[in-house]
Amino acid sequence: MNYNFTEEDIKFVEKAIELKNKGFYIDGNQLTEVYNRILNKRVNSTSCGSCLRQRISELEGALNHYKANKAISRASDSVSDGEQTTTKEEENKALTEAEIMKERMAKVRAARKKKD
Repeated sequence: MNYNFTEEDIKFVEKAIELKNKGFYIDGNQLTEVYNRILNKRVNSTSCGSCLRQRISELEGALNHYKANKAISRASDSVSDGEQTTTKEEENKALTEAEIMKERMAKVRAARKKKD
């Protein structure tokens, strides 16, 4: 799936994740607005704590997917017309970032399966 995050969205989702991990809550209206826009859904706002945590988890997965794809894209865009325009170290870093994001997504999926 292709997600479109703005820099503001990224900061908001990262802050929401941080607050969730500390046991705090975030404004349900703003979270739902970002959730609906990014994930192309049409859910109503809520103050249900577990519902908000679930939405943050879904946004976290989407953000990780977005960042992984962006890292892979940067790595592949760095090579043009068969000429190497970046160092091997930069390519390895981008690929490592993508692998980390994929691992995080796998952990989120596994945690969701355990809940179900």
